[in-house]
Amino acid sequence: MRPLSPELKARISAAVAAARTASPINVVEIAQLVQRQNPQENVAFEDILSLVLDVAQCTGEPILFERQPSTADVAHMNGASSIS
Repeated sequence: MRPLSPELKARISAAVAAARTASPINVVEIAQLVQRQNPQENVAFEDILSLVLDVAQCTGEPILFERQPSTADVAHMNGASSIS
């Protein structure tokens, strides 16, 4: 695991704290959001997810592991094909 910067750790903590109002805390969604908002950090998704999970577990709130479908996923589920 690559060490995370103090700034990124603070952003993860803030994102988890903000998510506590919407129970359960979706750790995958938070990790995706943090990674998208901090591309300059160049940190693997799994490393961000690991810290998000650690922080979320400390809250005592229910935790959810669910990825939000992308536009392509939704199109595929609706029967659209990306192959012409």
